[in-house]
Formats: sequence, structure tokens, C-alpha cells
Amino acid sequence: MNEQILKQLVASGKASIIYVHGTCRSGSTIAQVILSRFADRAIHQPFAAVLKAQGGNKRPNKLPLNAAIYEEACGMIVNQIIEILKQKNQATILVKEVSPLFELPIWERWIQIPEKFLFTIREPHLQYFSGLSLMTDMYFHGDGALLRNQEFVLKNALIIESLNLQNLSPDWDGTIISDNDKEWEALISQWKIVRSFLDVNLKKIAIMDLNIMRMNPYYALAKIIEKLDIEVDDIEPCINNLNIQSQSKIFDLRDPNREAVRKARNSKAIDPLVRGEDISPYAFPPQSREHIWRVIPIYLDLLYAPEQVAMPSLEQLDDFVAQSETLKLEDTHPFEAYAIANFHLHQKTAQLEKIVPLIERILKGNTNTSSNWEKEKINSERFKGSFEIVEQYWNQRNQDKNC
Repeated sequence: MNEQILKQLVASGKASIIYVHGTCRSGSTIAQVILSRFADRAIHQPFAAVLKAQGGNKRPNKLPLNAAIYEEACGMIVNQIIEILKQKNQATILVKEVSPLFELPIWERWIQIPEKFLFTIREPHLQYFSGLSLMTDMYFHGDGALLRNQEFVLKNALIIESLNLQNLSPDWDGTIISDNDKEWEALISQWKIVRSFLDVNLKKIAIMDLNIMRMNPYYALAKIIEKLDIEVDDIEPCINNLNIQSQSKIFDLRDPNREAVRKARNSKAIDPLVRGEDISPYAFPPQSREHIWRVIPIYLDLLYAPEQVAMPSLEQLDDFVAQSETLKLEDTHPFEAYAIANFHLHQKTAQLEKIVPLIERILKGNTNTSSNWEKEKINSERFKGSFEIVEQYWNQRNQDKNC
């Protein structure tokens, strides 16, 4: 019933839904805060909130998100729309959720309702490290302090990567590695389903890469707005004073100051890229390293997708990143710079004499990383395994094209 009411509200033009979706630790919350500027209300993970209130993933013989949970969450969205319609004739609602929650039957029902979809991604070294940091903080009761202690997180990575997450929460299962594997696998599958569904519908879809957003926020946000067909005169307020719209727009059934969302919810602006924040795969224990390499091809599929809102041109890749007069993307995230440069190389979007020197410069760079893993080594040694995954990806893609 609630799902049908929600569908009717959308079909009648009384409501429209913007939907933000990504893996955990991929920037989906900050994207929610940014885009809440264009909504009357932003609802933070309503399906996860109802699921937790009903007993979480450990309910006997239940899917992670079954029809009863889905119906109740749709009812929560309907209630918010009705409240807004008391004040105006049309309500725009932003809904944000994460990839591991949805089982396929529910996902195929849900995606019929939103009109605009934004998928968020983050390069796998930092996405995984961010999750590892969160679990480390929870395990050692750091109350957020350990999220900023990269040395401590890496020192204890072997403990955390092997930990059964049920020790941290009864709702969780498996390890951080198995859980993150599921998140990425779910995300790529869900994106493909939305793409096929949208082929026969007048809906909008975009992908936002967190580092690209941080590299050039005004350009990236302008492209998101263009892809999603959102009308706006001035994007400046969308990027600055984010904590104001977070406090006024976002509805969250759970504690809005929990550590997983505190930083994004309290941000005043988008964090710029800085030197030394990237991390070499060899700073991780072997299992974590193999996991990162395993999900890189999924990340590349989404980074290179036509829906990617702001893939930097070769000229933009050579520009300084936001709020810096000295740093380029290769100085802060050599892996991502290498992946983007290879996109232009293999897609032949620029002349070889321009692309090849850039790739060589990235390989020979001596980028500082947060792990300081053998800091005298050049990038081609520090990121060797990750760079090889990019090369293998393109070799396979070119072979498939020629078959």
C-alpha cells in the first residue's frame, strides 16, 4: 500500500525523488548533503533505519531487506512528502542509501520510483582504508579519534581485517573484506540494472567520483546538475556552508552524530585534496591488498562509464586541484591520475605525444602517501600492483572489442 501511494504521488507530479546510492565510505553522505540544497527534505538511509528497528539482518529466514521492511520505509517517505505538501503543492525528496542493503527483487521495485539517480564511488585504496579506519575506531573505542590516526590503523590492520564484524555489531556478519566485496559486487550489479531499466524510461542517472568532486568541486557539481537535469541559478551555496543545510534538511531516524556520518554532516565545505593522503597497496596486509586489487576493475567500470559526471580531460588532469597552486591529481592520488590518463590513452581522446609523457611522469613521480611506505620509491614501485590491474583491465577490454 505505501509503495503504491508513493508511486501515485510521483506519477501525479506531487512528489519527485532524487536518489543517492553508493558503497559505504564512498562519499554518498556528503553527496546527500550537497544535493539536499535542491530538495525540500533529505532522508538518510530510511531502509537501513527501519531494518535496524525491526531487528536487523539477523532476523530468522528474512532477506536483508524484505517486502515488509520496504513497505514501512516507503511509508516513512510518504509521511515526509505529506508534511511538505501541507505547505506547498509539490515536494522534492532526496533519499540516500547504501549498496549492500537491497536484495534484487526489492531493488527492481524501488528503482521504478525515483526520477534521478546519483551513484557515488571512491577509488578502492582509500574507500577500503576509510572502512578499515572506522572499524578500527569502533574496535578500540576511539570515539572518532582513531579515524585520523593512520599509523595506528595500518599497524592494527591485520587484526581488523580478520575480525568477525559480529563482534562489533550483532547486525553484521563476515569480515570487513568479505563485506566490502559484497558492497562493490552489489553496486555494479545495481548500476547495470538501473541502466537497462532507464533505457525505456525518461529518468536521469549520474556517477560521482569523490576524488574528482574534491579535485574540482564547481566543475563536478555543475556536471551533476546537468546530468540530472536540475534547475539552479547559483551553485555556490551548494558547496559552502554544508553543515547548515545538513542540519535543516536531513531527516535521520538514527543518531545523526554517529561516527559513520558525523564528519560529512558537520562539514562546512568539501574537503580539498591534499598531499600525502593517498595510500600504497603495499602498506596493507596481503589479504587487504588482494581485496583492493580485486575490486579495482569494478571501480574502473564505474569510473569510465558514460554516466560519470566529470571525467577530467587531459588538460584538466594537468591543472592544479582546488585550493592549491602547486598540487595536481597525480601529486595527491597517483593511482586515480594513472587510471584517468589510461582512459584517454585507450579511448584516443587526445594525441599520444600529450598522453604518454603524462603517464611517464605519473609513473616516475615520488608522491607522498599517508603510509610512507618506502617513501624513497617512485610511484611505479609503490603502486605497481594497482597500476598492473589498470593495464590488465584495458588489455581485456581491447581484446573483447576486437573479438
